[in-house]
Amino acid sequence: MDMTNDYSLDDLLDFLSHTGNKGMMPTATSRAFAVAARNVFGVLDPEEQKNIGKISLEAVIKRFNNKRARDFNPGSLKEYARRVQRAVELFEQWKENPADFSVKTRATNTRRKSTKIKNGDNVKERASTSTDPVTTPVPSGRHGTYQSSFPVGTGRVITISNIPEDLSSSEAEKLAQFVRMLAVA
Repeated sequence: MDMTNDYSLDDLLDFLSHTGNKGMMPTATSRAFAVAARNVFGVLDPEEQKNIGKISLEAVIKRFNNKRARDFNPGSLKEYARRVQRAVELFEQWKENPADFSVKTRATNTRRKSTKIKNGDNVKERASTSTDPVTTPVPSGRHGTYQSSFPVGTGRVITISNIPEDLSSSEAEKLAQFVRMLAVA
């Protein structure tokens, strides 16, 4: 009997935590995958979360898009779907052959784009950040938390620290309400 598709959301999240902690993939990547997995699979009831390997991923993503479309912009919905698909793909590869598991990463940093600025006869390179959120471990080293930065405009980046790795949807909603309160009309 093939057991490769017999796993829970907790199994997937444990894998992502393990690969990030052991340097098998960049920590920021594993955390971004985990955030996406928690959100996308969060639309399932607890019983369904116990066996996500048997559920159609496309159906779950569609359900997530239908249920959470007002909470995210279309680009974020698409990115969450891509991250969850990649996380599941990597997890299934690892389950098949843990000894030979490796994650191919790009040698370049895709979060930074280099632009050339002509200054008389001199050409300078300036790094500009994209609109993708950047997730990193919290520098203070608080176990079980991370920080995430998100560019909100040219030269304007917001960083949130001490985000629990197990942030629930209701806690995220409280945080979103708090951030909305900070906005100046």
